[in-house]
Amino acid sequence: MAKTTEAKHKTRIYWKDYLYIAPAVLFIGIFFITSIFYTFRLSFFEWDGFSTMTFNGINNYVNLFQDPNFLISVLNTLIWVVCSMVTSVLLPLLFAIMITRSSALTLFKNVFYFPTALSATVGGMIMATLLSTYGLPQIFNVLGKPEWARDWLAIPYVNTFIMILTGVWQGIGLNMLLFISGIRNMDSSPIEAALIEGAGGIKMYTRVILPLLKPTIIVVLLMALVNSFKVFDGIWVMTKGGPYRTSETLALTMYEESFIYNHFGNGAAVAVVLTVVILFVSYFNIRNTFKED
Repeated sequence: MAKTTEAKHKTRIYWKDYLYIAPAVLFIGIFFITSIFYTFRLSFFEWDGFSTMTFNGINNYVNLFQDPNFLISVLNTLIWVVCSMVTSVLLPLLFAIMITRSSALTLFKNVFYFPTALSATVGGMIMATLLSTYGLPQIFNVLGKPEWARDWLAIPYVNTFIMILTGVWQGIGLNMLLFISGIRNMDSSPIEAALIEGAGGIKMYTRVILPLLKPTIIVVLLMALVNSFKVFDGIWVMTKGGPYRTSETLALTMYEESFIYNHFGNGAAVAVVLTVVILFVSYFNIRNTFKED
């Protein structure tokens, strides 16, 4: 009898715990899931936001893949993904290894982490100001290097790499802290065994330390992957996708098609394509991450 009463009491607590998260679940269900289905439905219609919706089947998707601007945004997004994933691991890991044993570790961490506290909009404004007519080009003119005094943000693909470097600059602090934490908390036994075996230098890092840091590296890669797909603020502040839409990414194309050109069906189609790509890539990354060896 006592056990039955105890079980009922635990059951009441169990359901009570669910009541605490019920508002959040309802919020996600109403505003998140329903918006996904609405966007998917809208991708099969032609609508300018004012007139009556017109069903046009898969024409939005067909027109999308025939649009050179969309193909350019796909290429730019891939460039962002590859460059961000590489630089988001190599540079923070290098800096983490260099300063982990430094006596000024706290100072270095604060200096590198400061840009992370800035929003992408503020970071973009800082970079746009530095590269404006009264920024670095003016300095190059004073130094007698007029050939370097150019509007670098107006040069296709050069501006893309400048914006990628700006994003890396803002994210390097957080990734470096993750690597520092991983290095300080890793098991020292394999490292000691490798030292006894005579391993050192590059061999120590490639065969011992990097495998021990695999969980941290995967987390950093996933963060870089998600951030590179959704990048918008910095691009909008620095180039607005120009010149001539050559620096657009999928997120920016989605915004412009919907809210600049009032092609809500096309914008919804871009959103669906972007969502499918993110889900597909995330699924395989998460599956490989948690796959048992």
